[in-house]
Order: sequence, then structure tokens, then C-alpha cells
Amino acid sequence: MTLKAASETIAVAEIGGTSVKIGFADHGVPLEVTRTFSTSHLRRGAPATQLAGLLQCASVDAGLTIERVVATVPGFIGRDCDTIIHAANIPELNGIRLASELASTLSVPVQLERDVVLQLLGESASGAIANECEVLAVYFGTGIGAAYLGENGIFRGGGWALEIGHMPVLEPGDRQESPKRIEAYASGATLVDLASAHGVSVKDLFQAAAQSPKLYDGLDDILWQQAITVARATVLFSPRIILLGGGVIDMDGYPRDTLTQRVFGALPHAGSIHSIDIRWATLGWQAAIFGAVRLGDMVA
Repeated sequence: MTLKAASETIAVAEIGGTSVKIGFADHGVPLEVTRTFSTSHLRRGAPATQLAGLLQCASVDAGLTIERVVATVPGFIGRDCDTIIHAANIPELNGIRLASELASTLSVPVQLERDVVLQLLGESASGAIANECEVLAVYFGTGIGAAYLGENGIFRGGGWALEIGHMPVLEPGDRQESPKRIEAYASGATLVDLASAHGVSVKDLFQAAAQSPKLYDGLDDILWQQAITVARATVLFSPRIILLGGGVIDMDGYPRDTLTQRVFGALPHAGSIHSIDIRWATLGWQAAIFGAVRLGDMVA
């Protein structure tokens, strides 16, 4: 079945650990009108009903009638493309059939997609990797997500491939049956904890580090973990292009050059594979809107 996104008004809900951003595409063209809500709305119970309310509110403000919804989920989606298996930062979503419940409430078709997949598709449609393939995307936000776009489309694996934020990390001497995940060391949530420990705001972390050696060391550890995370995924997929994005990457003062150097340094035979092209996402969260249009144009 071909989804006729080019002739529809699509509402795109990007659900994140901190906020729910809603935007629209009309007849295949992303619109500038957007709304942002706190994710706390989804933590009040009945998250599908809450999300439906946010979508209706945003559509009324935009003066649009929704004909299709694409919702991103920061976590594991079942093979039925409906059930939320696990959303670490929004546990209220766990186990619910979000697409079905949302479609029933709004009376329009609903598609679920992993947030990073939609971001990657958007950047490939009209962003930093336009018309490219063999691209590994790694996004650092509240959590960590990744996706791979090959010649035949998005790599799915068994259904939730490249949830790299959940890769187990085992430190020397640590034999726990439930080891920590890489998100505990390299995510935006880690930055929030570090900022709190040093009494500074998250947005000022990188500037404040210049006056605090301990804060600098803490940030440097996180940056190393991020570089190693990207390098691990790169070793697995051997991409031509690495696309990096997310709220952490976009922070003021984030040391992109240092991250690039450390990623290359962590790769095997580093001196011979600098042909890998590292690029930075350019569309921000609106990439999800471009991605939703491309998703709708694909054959399901």
C-alpha cells in the first residue's frame, strides 16, 4: 500500500523525554507553525488520550484539519508498529498500543516511528545528507538513539535495531546481572546530573567548565563516552557517512571538533579510514516533519 502523504495534512508529534513537539506538513510541504508542550502531560495517565489532546490543540491553533498522524517514540516499538515495548524516559507509554489508541481517539490513520529514524529520513530528504545512503545517525538527547540508512532503506534488524543507548556497559570487577547502560554515562540526562552536582544550569555547562577543573573533567569523561559510543556503532556498520545530532550536540560550546577527533581515534586502523565523512544535523527537530513526509511516500 502506498501512503499518499503528498496530498494530506500530516501532524507530526516528536515525543521526547523533556518535551513533545508538534508540527505539520500540508500537501507534502512542511509548515513553519509548531507547538511545544512539556512531556509531563503524558505522565498524568492515559498518555494516548493526553497526546491526542495536544495534537487537537496544536491543530486548532494552526487552523488545520489533521488527516494523518506520525508520532515518534524515544524507545522500543514492537514489530506490530503499534505497541510500545519500552520507553525508558517515559515509562507511562510502556505496553500501550499507542498507534491504535491514538487513531481511535482522533479517527485518522496513525504511524509510529523511532525518533532517530524520522530525523535521519528528514535529513536525507532535505538536510545534511540529502540524497545520501550508507549513513549512520547517532543522536544525543535526553537519551541516545541511532539509525542506519542503507541502499535499501532503514535497517530494522529484528524490529528495534540500533537502540544503542541501551548497550550494556560492564566495568572491571562489575558482575551484576543487570549492568548499566551507556545512557548512564553519555546522555543528556547525565549532563543534567552533572550540572546539578556543580550548581550550574545545563545550558551553561560548557562555558562554566572553563572556570571549574572538576566540571571540565566531568564533561570530558562524558565526551569520551559519546565518542566511544559513536565509534562502536561505526565499527558495526562501516558507514560512508556519520550523521551526528540531538539537543546535546546543539548546546552552546559543545566541542564538535574534539568529538570528531576522538571518534576517529577510537576506530580500528584510524589512519586509513578518515574517508568516513562526519556531518552534523542541520534541520533540528523539524527534520521529523520532513521525515514524516518521506515516510508517507514510502511503500508500506
